[in-house]
Amino acid sequence: MRNLVRKNLNRRSGFTLVELLVVIGIIALLIAILLPALSRARENAKNAQCLSNLRQLGTVYQFYANDYKDQIPIGYSGGSPWTGYYICQSATYYPLMGCLYQGNYLSAPQAFYCPSQIDPRWQFATAENVYPPPGPPGQHTRAGYTCRPSIRWSVPGDPAPQIPGTPAEPMSRMSRMKNKALLSDIVGIPVNSPDYTSVHHKKINVMYGDRSVRSVDKEAYEALQAQIAKLTTAGAPLALYIDENNPAADAIWNNFDRN
Repeated sequence: MRNLVRKNLNRRSGFTLVELLVVIGIIALLIAILLPALSRARENAKNAQCLSNLRQLGTVYQFYANDYKDQIPIGYSGGSPWTGYYICQSATYYPLMGCLYQGNYLSAPQAFYCPSQIDPRWQFATAENVYPPPGPPGQHTRAGYTCRPSIRWSVPGDPAPQIPGTPAEPMSRMSRMKNKALLSDIVGIPVNSPDYTSVHHKKINVMYGDRSVRSVDKEAYEALQAQIAKLTTAGAPLALYIDENNPAADAIWNNFDRN
């Protein structure tokens, strides 16, 4: 009798192949259900961090405006209206957000960079984007966000008395731009499709002159970005990006603005 009981116990101590396959199938099903949810949760966390970065930058711009009679360093470099991301240009000049860097207005440089960005040119401290500046001769240091292209900043070769790396026009005043988009995720790069430009599932995060932030739907930039994608870096007109004299114009930054 004892031997019989022992044999029965031995038979019940393991799983059959069918039982193992059922367990494996259940685990695989749970993974398939949970992975998309986990992926969405990670992206939501990155999106929240991006919005937090933009809020910090809004505060930094306000500090700068307080110190410089309401003026803020936004715009674009030379004739390239998408280049509002410069911190250091050609390892020599510090236009645009470079003014914030040189003024020590931001102690945590990671706040210059969107955590969802996948292009190393706009990521923090990569081979393509050396941080801190200056990098090797001729190399740019870029932020992970870009400025409203309201005014042109001078580049080498501009006629005197413009100094490279300085605004060629009067700087924008922050108090007059409460409903204007001042910063956004990287957008408007020629030869880049709307899908490549968007890092937040068809949305762009934007910061406004009153330091508020929001996610703007793809409809605000998708058609324009599709036009820009067909252009070279030498041929993207400012009109596709902004028209300060006509708020109703179909331009990227006009579409970001709040009415």
